[in-house]
Amino acid sequence: MLLTLALLAIITLVLWRLLADDENNLDALPGPPRHPIIGCALEFLKISPRGLFLKMRQYKEDYGDRYVIKMMKRRILHLSNEKDIEVVLSHSRNIKKSKPYTFLEAWLGTGLLLSSGAKWHRRRKILTPTFHFNILRSFAVVMKERSQHLVEKLKGVEGSEVNLLPVISDYTLFTICETAMGTQLDADKSSKTVEYKTAILEIGNLLLGRLTRVWLHNEYLFRKFPIGRRFEDCLKKVHSFADNVIMERKKNWKPGQSEVTEDDVLIGEKKRYAMLDLLLEAEAKGEIDLEGIREEVNTFMFEGHDTTAMAIVLGLMLIADHEEVQNRIYEECQKVLGDSDRTPSMSELADMKYLEAVIKEILRLYPSVPFIAREITEDFMLDDLPVKKGSEVSIHIYDLHRQPHLFPEPDAFKPDRFYSGAPMHPYAFVPFSAGPRNCIGQRFAMLEMKFVISAICRNFRLSPKEKGYRPALLADMLIRPEGPIYVKFNRR
Repeated sequence: MLLTLALLAIITLVLWRLLADDENNLDALPGPPRHPIIGCALEFLKISPRGLFLKMRQYKEDYGDRYVIKMMKRRILHLSNEKDIEVVLSHSRNIKKSKPYTFLEAWLGTGLLLSSGAKWHRRRKILTPTFHFNILRSFAVVMKERSQHLVEKLKGVEGSEVNLLPVISDYTLFTICETAMGTQLDADKSSKTVEYKTAILEIGNLLLGRLTRVWLHNEYLFRKFPIGRRFEDCLKKVHSFADNVIMERKKNWKPGQSEVTEDDVLIGEKKRYAMLDLLLEAEAKGEIDLEGIREEVNTFMFEGHDTTAMAIVLGLMLIADHEEVQNRIYEECQKVLGDSDRTPSMSELADMKYLEAVIKEILRLYPSVPFIAREITEDFMLDDLPVKKGSEVSIHIYDLHRQPHLFPEPDAFKPDRFYSGAPMHPYAFVPFSAGPRNCIGQRFAMLEMKFVISAICRNFRLSPKEKGYRPALLADMLIRPEGPIYVKFNRR
């Protein structure tokens, strides 16, 4: 009898902790209908990946720039107004990533992307020099070569309709592998290398599947389903490959090797640097251990592969649809480089202001990361609204970038918005986030996009398979087209 009562008491306590709710100021905000105890949970169980993205667009239309979704006890405040977003992103202490990011921990550990507090500050300090101007110039050598390899590949399929994603995904994956780890995936056809490339791509698909199935958010259940076992298998391959590369490079590495000078850059074809070299330098100084090196190499692989690939694919779709834009890019390249067929230098790319405006407009319409989320660790005020510790905030970059009061004709592709130099609210355009937790690799990403888009537009005229085609979009941690995007490349 006593045992039964004790069990009932424990069950009651567990249920109370799971279900008991407290009053919260966020409940006064609009949002989808909330049922007792479960909130909006049932509605989200029925939503597909494509449906989720469309549903979020509809919520923005129905409830405005501030609304709340309640899932059991969780309250998620959704924001798409530049003033609210500035308050959240500029906050110096509310920088902790929210629950869905933990799905990446088995792969990335708690490196720069997923850590918070003192660890995040230490890692940020270690990694900031990775994107110093001289290091970027060293990486630019790889980007130049990769963009030329891509051009040659496209010449081989001239006149035919090319499915962009596989081609561009290879380009960004090979580029990031060489700059992050000093490894040439396409030059090495070993089974381990092929496994690594396949596993990287599969992990992205599995994460999408998990994110859109609420019952798989529980770690124990996820591991018991086939999708979880496939994820585990991919992790073993990715970690094994990265560990082997790290140990091989460590074996041949010497202290001071990662100090990049002007002369090193000038002979860049002979002497290559990878982010891994800089991390090994930090290890020699006692600033990071081998586990930390693996975390940051894998983080760089994740953040620098898919994100840039999606931006380039959707960008080429837009450019192909606007002949006048690609012609202006070509003319600007001719103005800066003349009739030379050499690849531009970093300083010459910096002179291509229209090219930069085009890339910014691509990222406005299709920010690679359409939403970012924070777990609130310290009470703060959002204008007149108190936001309590424990709440979550979802920032809708996609919707922010399509606010008509910030960008008239928000769905139109108009690079001149950024070419004109007109003043803009500092948080109106945040494709790389903003504030203390902004993307550390944004200069790297912009440079890579400049190299590849300028190379393609100098060599080809682009035309779409279907004029005006815009794909349905999927919602996971990145923005993705639901189906393939085809573009035809004809030599100039």
